[in-house]
Amino acid sequence: MVVCLLIDQNQVPEWSWKYSLVMDEAALEQFFDNLIANDSSKVEDEEELTEEEEVCLSLLPDELLTPYETRQKNTDDTRQTAENDTRTGLNCTCLDYSSQNSTQVSEVPGVLSLLEQRGSCICPTTSMMPVKIQNVIATVKLGCRLDLNIIAHKARNVEYKPKTFRGLIMRIREPRTTATIYESGNIVCSGANSEDQSRVATRRYARIVQRLGFPVSFLNFKIQNLVATCSTFPVSLERLMLAHHQHCSYEPELFPGLFCSVIPGITATIFASGRLTLSGAKKADEMYKALDTIYQILSCFRRQ
Repeated sequence: MVVCLLIDQNQVPEWSWKYSLVMDEAALEQFFDNLIANDSSKVEDEEELTEEEEVCLSLLPDELLTPYETRQKNTDDTRQTAENDTRTGLNCTCLDYSSQNSTQVSEVPGVLSLLEQRGSCICPTTSMMPVKIQNVIATVKLGCRLDLNIIAHKARNVEYKPKTFRGLIMRIREPRTTATIYESGNIVCSGANSEDQSRVATRRYARIVQRLGFPVSFLNFKIQNLVATCSTFPVSLERLMLAHHQHCSYEPELFPGLFCSVIPGITATIFASGRLTLSGAKKADEMYKALDTIYQILSCFRRQ
């Protein structure tokens, strides 16, 4: 039973009913805060959205995620441990990695083991040059024809403008890559920093398309191009051009870099500062061998 009392505000002190009004508002705010915090429907909606996001951007754990994430974690742990050991053993000694005398570096304990453990980003056969893979371009066939209009309407993070470009562009955040998907079922993936990342990314794109109802297969995955960069030492590009004019192209008025194709299928862009960009290799081993050969050539044209 609820009893309502009608009280004239004139008969009650002003400070009393104002204080009561403030207390009621504070109680209501606290009540609604607790209600929102304990609202299970909102939490379930957020969890469902998170799971849906994972479905769109993930693959089966036994296919990809476990090997890739495990390898990434082991690589990070190995790098951190090796760096700590090297700092302790060398007492922060600075080494000249661009020097032609590699015996100074090889005699220091712990350095070679550190470089070998960093095999993905350091090439131990290129006279201690730190090499970084900037881009990996890979292709794969899905084995079926695709309706790009359906993919454009149902998938996330896509761009499709058939009047200007016949391919559909799709992006994912992990690994951060971009794919161009064609109606024939071919995918071109770019932006990965390693061969493993490129394979993971292409399989994720294939999985996204498969979840849209297409009978997708994963066929003929190939690395088409590796792009890597490294820094050496200042080089005299004019002398290099005169000595290897049959394999080099140098037009300083148009572009400051020298294009060198000593190794068939692989092109090196060399700048006077010693900055080097290598493209055209399809395997990491090919790239490292090419860098080793180019380094030996550049050593003869080192600028003092």
